[in-house]
Amino acid sequence: MPRIDASLTAADFASRLKALHVGPRIAVAFSGGSDSLALLVLAAQWAMKSKTRFVIAYTVDHGLRQEAAAEARQCAKIAKSLGVTHRTVRWKGDKPLSGIQAAARDARYALLTEACARDNIQCLLTAHHLDDQAETFILRLARGSGVDGLAAMSDTRQLGRNVRLLRPLLNVSRESLRAIVARAGLTPIEDPSNDNLRFDRVKARRLMADLAALGLTAERLAATTSNMARARHALEDATQRLLFASSALHEAGTIDTDAEALLDAPDDIGLRALAEILKSVGGTDYAPRLEALTAVYDALYTGALAKARTLNGCRLVLTRGRLIAMRETSAALSAQPVTLSPNATALWDGRFTVALGPGAKSKTAYEVRALGPEGLKTIRECKLTEPQIPKSALPTLPALWQGKRLVAAPHVAFQDGPVRFSAVFAPRGAFAFP
Repeated sequence: MPRIDASLTAADFASRLKALHVGPRIAVAFSGGSDSLALLVLAAQWAMKSKTRFVIAYTVDHGLRQEAAAEARQCAKIAKSLGVTHRTVRWKGDKPLSGIQAAARDARYALLTEACARDNIQCLLTAHHLDDQAETFILRLARGSGVDGLAAMSDTRQLGRNVRLLRPLLNVSRESLRAIVARAGLTPIEDPSNDNLRFDRVKARRLMADLAALGLTAERLAATTSNMARARHALEDATQRLLFASSALHEAGTIDTDAEALLDAPDDIGLRALAEILKSVGGTDYAPRLEALTAVYDALYTGALAKARTLNGCRLVLTRGRLIAMRETSAALSAQPVTLSPNATALWDGRFTVALGPGAKSKTAYEVRALGPEGLKTIRECKLTEPQIPKSALPTLPALWQGKRLVAAPHVAFQDGPVRFSAVFAPRGAFAFP
């Protein structure tokens, strides 16, 4: 992707959004700093070109600094001056004593994803830029990251099921974004943490000047991340082809794979395939730590996986040459319940798309939870024939409850009343087979 210089225009920005397949409704993560302010200016100009376009700015108040609430109000004023709808979302509850930046980042994306879902927004834009990309590369290099980590940030990433995170400015320098803000005659909000050397990213930013003297400019480092991204895409493609040929997905949320095919693949492909299995069955967006993943893969290779292993909220069992992955019972039982109203859909446990039909009573509280031991007891009392599902996977299945009463469990053909309830396994990542 070529670098865009300080002459970046509204037309350039619109072209970039078109390339990212952006719809008419977008959200901007807006902190008030110069980077996100430049993005908001560009988004506002984009929206002005058509009456069908809509922009909303979300400001996250983490509650970590006394000035945060006042800054959020200032963000609202700036957005209003640009003709942009604004909303502040707040991180409530206790804050961790360590790893605060990582925790705040995770909370920020969770809050922004929820806000987008509530406002029917499918594209969330952030102002990550060329210099951010270079800093991310340095930080990951220091941690000994492999190809995936050194590929740094991509211009698009899925958040949840229906929201895409887009970074349309990864080829624009910080200097260029500040020029956009200056031309707009606006004053950004300065966050003092951006100069706090307690944070590794600030240290990396300071290091950039010395690296540039050696020819390691932001542009050169960003170009390296692009090379790594190409390598990552090739590995991902090989992983998907392996899984497509060797794995079977069960509607009950289990995946079984030809163990020999996993072991015959190059180690990096085999490890990636195992990680994708664990992500889909575990309902997570991130793979387990490499050390833990490698330990399971090595146990499979040496034949030491005779007994079940648990990892990433999953239970792995080797049976007749097939590696069976199913949700761990304790993980499913502790999954956050989902409240459903008639004609509503939701994602439960990161694994199943659940839906309640129109026959449900509107004033009745229906909740999706794991079938669990109590649900299995009800099914056995009804003398229903248990389906061809591994017994240890049965309690992890989604079920519709009304208080302590089991209403429906579609995977075991249980139905108490006319309520229509469905639960469809929704695997992710590499299992989005072509």
